[in-house]
Amino acid sequence: MIKANVKFFGHEQDGYGMPKPYHSYLVVASPWEQQGSGVASVIPLSSDTPALDPPHKMSLQGGPEKAFDEVLVLLRGLPQNKGLKELIHKD
Repeated sequence: MIKANVKFFGHEQDGYGMPKPYHSYLVVASPWEQQGSGVASVIPLSSDTPALDPPHKMSLQGGPEKAFDEVLVLLRGLPQNKGLKELIHKD
């Protein structure tokens, strides 16, 4: 299983010292029923964070690692995340 906090953030700061914009996600990827398959689910953790629709990605080959990598591509492709810095912390 892969569990990661994925953040996209801007260069400016708000009055509390937080970057703006600030988009934080919990991404969990795990094996699925078929041998070698995996599924990754995405949960927005901060307000104004754009959500994926659907909030998960299935990979029939490559396991949870492939599903995780494909979800990152989808998150990076969201218009609200383009051009922002990225930080990934895996547990």
